Amino acid sequence: MRFDIQRMVCDLGGASAVASSLGITRTIPYAWVRRGMISSTYLARLKEVNKRLNLNKYIIEGQENGDIKRSS
Repeated sequence: MRFDIQRMVCDLGGASAVASSLGITRTIPYAWVRRGMISSTYLARLKEVNKRLNLNKYIIEGQENGDIKRSS
């Protein structure tokens, strides 16, 4: 199971839009994608500024034999 940070950032308008909404530099969202990690602090802040953001839709389950299943 993993969290699809790239897809979330794209869905939120890209790195610049995410950075602007959080008051951070645009290189920070790129670093999340590059590392494949995002802190819970940033996730909470993203949820604060995007009340309707459904973080569950970015959780990718079971990557056996190339199968990717997204949580609903």
